[in-house]
Amino acid sequence: MHHLGYHGVRTFYRKGEKRNLVVPFVSWLNLQSARLQGIALDPVDERAWAGIARGWPLRMEKKGSGAILYLDPLPSMQMRYSLEIQPAEPDGIDFSIRFEFGKHPESGPVFFHASWPCYVNAYDDVRLFYPKGKSPDDWQWASLGEKPDIIIGETVGYNHVQKSFSAKEQAFPLGYGRIGRNVLIIMFSDPRVRFFVVNAGGHFPFSAVQNPAWDFGWPVENYPLNQPIGFDGRIIYTRFESREKILERYHQWKKSRQKS
Repeated sequence: MHHLGYHGVRTFYRKGEKRNLVVPFVSWLNLQSARLQGIALDPVDERAWAGIARGWPLRMEKKGSGAILYLDPLPSMQMRYSLEIQPAEPDGIDFSIRFEFGKHPESGPVFFHASWPCYVNAYDDVRLFYPKGKSPDDWQWASLGEKPDIIIGETVGYNHVQKSFSAKEQAFPLGYGRIGRNVLIIMFSDPRVRFFVVNAGGHFPFSAVQNPAWDFGWPVENYPLNQPIGFDGRIIYTRFESREKILERYHQWKKSRQKS
């Protein structure tokens, strides 16, 4: 956790590579957006948007080999939040996200949506691949994102344009992106989690590499009151072998969760 409430994973890398995947000055898994339909935001929430390095009044505690971050309920939203991060040796991290809500809107739909970023120091390929199809038994790999325009060095008369891409018909909550010879794999326990990509979400004009945002959002209808809800996930960074190996790692993780 750093700055005023800006939080998450600041460094993630392979020891032999010695290259941080996280874009400078930002973090992965920062709660960049939380919206309760029909309920006014607290002033602090208005500032905690996207990569802005300020916002949530969080507190942090050590837990096991990792840490857990807490957000206590604010006056208007009455939303409790926690993010637990633990190492998943040899090549990943596990995280657990939980919310607890204290009220519903006085009228209208009961709906909540939150999102989290992964600003990645990528190379030429900014695409995130995900399983697209009607069901977990009927799908094929599809991609989100396209390489943005980039000018190395100081620009003259140039406007950087960002584009957003959202997953359609995501068959199950798994995605991956290629980074040179390696691969970043992101998986979740809840199929409601959906990927979206900003082709240069963490872009710096002086950077010689692409900086896509491989983000995800979580919509919840008719959320319960005074009981925790959420989802778990794992992020893996390893040598790319094959798509079959990526699926194998996902199913291994699912199976290990069922045992526990």
